[in-house]
Amino acid sequence: MVQYLMAVLQTFIPVVQNVAAAVIPVAMVLAFLGKQQQENLKSWVWHGVICGLLSSFTIVILRLSSTFIKREVYECGVLSVALLAEVLLIIFFWRARKKGYPDTDATIPGKVIFTVAFTLLLYRGFEFFIFPANMLIAANPLISLDVLFKMIGCLLGFGLALLTGVAVFRVAKVLPVKSLLTVTTVGFIVIIAHQLVVVIQVLLGRGIIPMKKWLLGIMIPLINYQTWFLYALFAVTFALVAILYMGRKITRQDDLNPAQYRKVLITVRKQLNWGAVIAVNLLLVFILSTAGKAYADQKVEITPAVPVSAVQGTIAIPLEKVSDGRLHRFSFRASNGTTLRFIIIKKSGSAYGVGLDACDICGPTGYYEREDQVVCKLCDVVMNKATIGFKGGCNPVPLEYKMTAGKLVIPAAALEKEKGRFK
Repeated sequence: MVQYLMAVLQTFIPVVQNVAAAVIPVAMVLAFLGKQQQENLKSWVWHGVICGLLSSFTIVILRLSSTFIKREVYECGVLSVALLAEVLLIIFFWRARKKGYPDTDATIPGKVIFTVAFTLLLYRGFEFFIFPANMLIAANPLISLDVLFKMIGCLLGFGLALLTGVAVFRVAKVLPVKSLLTVTTVGFIVIIAHQLVVVIQVLLGRGIIPMKKWLLGIMIPLINYQTWFLYALFAVTFALVAILYMGRKITRQDDLNPAQYRKVLITVRKQLNWGAVIAVNLLLVFILSTAGKAYADQKVEITPAVPVSAVQGTIAIPLEKVSDGRLHRFSFRASNGTTLRFIIIKKSGSAYGVGLDACDICGPTGYYEREDQVVCKLCDVVMNKATIGFKGGCNPVPLEYKMTAGKLVIPAAALEKEKGRFK
């Protein structure tokens, strides 16, 4: 049961983080535009959201089916446009407020609104779609309890983030315009700061910005702790709840009859309930993103590999040493000094699974045994023992072998050919 809890957390956390980071600012923008009941402006938001999701899904398909899409170039391009659009949006919002919005008409360009929503979903949507897609590609078999619980984690993360977005909108729309605009502005400042870090990181990696010592001193902590930008956005969102609770003091008005007063109380209680939803959801996400992630990502120590060497061009492993149905790990030193690892496991009868302690997807991270299952250390995918020794998914890279005179014999040349995987 513990392994399934870990499977849920491993997908729940990245999904809820990425979806929440997109829906919270979108909800704030919708609430601000709703102050004047301009449906045409709100429609620009929804068009941006839909186009962003469809485009990000298309980009993920292209990314998985070809090498045409370079992820860092894609992110840098999208976020560069997003930065400009978000700065313009905040400027237009404050100009509108200065002119008396929402009591007077003010120009807020729909194309700017669309671009902000579009780029938010284009960037975060890619992260949302690529994670379960890679998980399903690596899954072997595709239908298993492990995959089921990981999909449950995705759905729970999406649902919780969406509920948080609805709650933010419900609370934000009843706040005073100036308070809402202030919180929205601070929220976008946090988002812009994070996007700047990502863009500068790509430009540094590409050599477009020189790697100055002072700049690296600033950037390295920001890059290593990017999740804190999300927590800062959560803290800003909590401010909505604080403003709501501070401003909801009810005083009995003489012109209200008992029925009208009860209606006011019910309305206020509903608003406070939505505020509680925000507080509980964000606190839950924060706890799961810190303590839960540490639990889900706890390191698994793989068993040490038994060193073996080649004799006359072959490596011979006595079958009695590997015939217990357990995972056995061996290491071989190649001609260039590289140490390779390979695994052997008896599957059934006289069938053995023999392969590198590495796969095409996750690299040389290795495999370990958990409750009689072979599991990839990096992505936590459970292997189907029957398919070990065959190509596909997260399976170990198969190795050529034969059995003779009670020994399992592997050509040293087969290992030498794969030494590049363990550099």
